[in-house]
Amino acid sequence: MQKMIMTAALVLGLSGADAAKVTVNFPSCVKDTTYTFVMSDIANLAKPRSERQAVKYDSVKLVNGVVNYDMNIAAPTQSSIILDDNNGTYINLFASPDDNLTVNVSSVSPLEYSVAGTPLMESVSLLNARAAAILNRYRENITSGNESGMEQAINDYNELFKKFIAANPNDPAAVYALISMDVSMGGGEDYLTAYNAMPESMTSSILYPIAVAKKASVEKSIEADKRMEALASGETMAPDFTLKNLEGKDVKLSDFRGKWVIIDFWGSWCGWCIKGFPKLKDAYEQYQPELEIIGVDCNEPEANWRKGVEKYQLPWVNVYNPEGSRLLADYGVQGFPTKVIVNPEGKIADITIGENPAFFDTLAKLINGK
Repeated sequence: MQKMIMTAALVLGLSGADAAKVTVNFPSCVKDTTYTFVMSDIANLAKPRSERQAVKYDSVKLVNGVVNYDMNIAAPTQSSIILDDNNGTYINLFASPDDNLTVNVSSVSPLEYSVAGTPLMESVSLLNARAAAILNRYRENITSGNESGMEQAINDYNELFKKFIAANPNDPAAVYALISMDVSMGGGEDYLTAYNAMPESMTSSILYPIAVAKKASVEKSIEADKRMEALASGETMAPDFTLKNLEGKDVKLSDFRGKWVIIDFWGSWCGWCIKGFPKLKDAYEQYQPELEIIGVDCNEPEANWRKGVEKYQLPWVNVYNPEGSRLLADYGVQGFPTKVIVNPEGKIADITIGENPAFFDTLAKLINGK
């Protein structure tokens, strides 16, 4: 669900650009302060993360309840006013050159606002207001650990946008509704259905490039899901690989045939990966020498990997997965951490995505044969 909150890619402003004006009116009780204002060319958001341009952060001042900001832009842009970075409170705006947007904030906590100035933003702000209650319910269920409530909230969230698209296929915000759909928990198929039903008129939307990019990502994700489902059948040999360890020596998965192996796909940037290390260390100590763990570091510079291994004192085999490797695709990895249990015959016995305490129950049953 986090991925639908905000895409964190921002680009430098372009010289010779036009000014899109933004006025934000706050309640009189809000004291003068400074907010962070960030911008991202929409075409840039449609690129792979590795190809996106540099970021720009601007400071904007709230004076006597009003923020005035001129965005010097040459192309359609996503901008965000960060009201509280710690709580993830922000206002997203989509603007083209020469647009004039007015944001009226009636409450900062909880955030309530409306936007006027373009048909797109007027509809987007109405949609966001309807979605806010569902998002709050989702967060409450996270706090209480209510998984069924979380799932229901995701379903309700997607239904909101699906119904809007069906009822308003030519509304400027229909593409926004499309790209806002959560594609976890099987939502990818719904996204593709809605995308394929989109009228030709929507291709002119300033948000259309993001919809196209998301379609490609969803298709890739669905293929990865199918790959992972096949791998987790219990009859599939774990794809072999050879990666370098901390000493620069080759480590092959097949070298550990005859042992239970946990392949832990992680990164020092991944908070949930780090949170799971204490229990993983306990399991490592409990099941040795029957068990080996291979920590496969992903998606970060090698120097960060080395620092992470040292910082968290990881006692198992640690290897680095370089950029361009096919290993993540071979295992259908889409999220971190992902833990793969390989049995002594070299077959995949289990795949667990995320930090799930049930993983260790599964590990115990497999190793103990119960």
